[in-house]
Amino acid sequence: MKAIPLDKSNVKLLGRALVRDDILRLTLSGTGCEFVFTGCRLTLTVGVDADCHNDGKRCNMPRIAVLCDGRIIVKKVVEERAERFDVVSSDAPETHTVRIVKLSEGAFSLAEVSHAEVDDGAVIAPTAEKPLKIEFIGDSITCGYGVDDSNMQSEFSCEAENAMKSYACVAAELLVADYSLFSYSGYGLISGYSADGERNTREILPRRYESCGFSYSSVDGTKLQDIPWDFSAFVPNVVVLNLGTNDNSFCTFHNEAYREFEDEYLSFLRVIRRCNPNAHIICSLGIMLTEPLPYIENAVRRLGDDRVSVFRYTTQDGLLGFGSNWHPSEDTHRRAGEELAAYVRSIL
Repeated sequence: MKAIPLDKSNVKLLGRALVRDDILRLTLSGTGCEFVFTGCRLTLTVGVDADCHNDGKRCNMPRIAVLCDGRIIVKKVVEERAERFDVVSSDAPETHTVRIVKLSEGAFSLAEVSHAEVDDGAVIAPTAEKPLKIEFIGDSITCGYGVDDSNMQSEFSCEAENAMKSYACVAAELLVADYSLFSYSGYGLISGYSADGERNTREILPRRYESCGFSYSSVDGTKLQDIPWDFSAFVPNVVVLNLGTNDNSFCTFHNEAYREFEDEYLSFLRVIRRCNPNAHIICSLGIMLTEPLPYIENAVRRLGDDRVSVFRYTTQDGLLGFGSNWHPSEDTHRRAGEELAAYVRSIL
């Protein structure tokens, strides 16, 4: 057996995954890698990042999945510095497509894939790039918050998050697209989630967008938010923006703040356009609520860009159930992903 680091030479990186010092770092929701393995033995070593700031709470530990030929063979919360998973074990060489995905978001903890152990004759190669690429920018809905928990009263837990079941990944799968998720629970444009009408200035997403993300953990002592993102690493054909749900929790206490939201939405659209000059930008809302939608429509009109459009999802009404903390259920995410995929087909 031999140990092989996973990097851009032998795997396709998913989302804003990072490779530093021969270690693959799984950061935001949906980050990971995909590759074609040919050989007899494949074992992966995955662990919690060394500088983990999750206060030792299981609810904040990273959750990952390992898939072999589309079948989930590992889905668990990683709690140790190094956990080994046997993916392939055969007497004769076999060829498989392997994917490693971080199901939980990046704020509380990161995961590391230190290497792959393979037999001496094995080969690892990146899977092919897909013809369509989509970036999703959003909040807890895009993260797949609570989708694996049907208790509406449950509090936040990484163990209940599953980015692969989010509307974003559903749409990407239906469109046969590579994806990148830039999403954080509770985040907004002018205010993060507010239960009492106080402005939440800690969870403002645009200030993080041009970095590799945000985490209380760090990568070799460097915070994700201090590492600039290279926008040439993933060039999307489509950018889907799904923000406003958390801002609404603040704006309902301060009706005049909707105009501020509109102005900030316009400013962020200009940033997205500067970073993605050739992408069609879809401004979407509606899975949980729709109140900010008129202000989003105004911002798009003011931008005057014919490659920016507005899309409204069907709003959940409980008939398809709920995830934890009143978030969308798996069935609601599936419906929203199907609606979005149909819309993307119509504009492309």
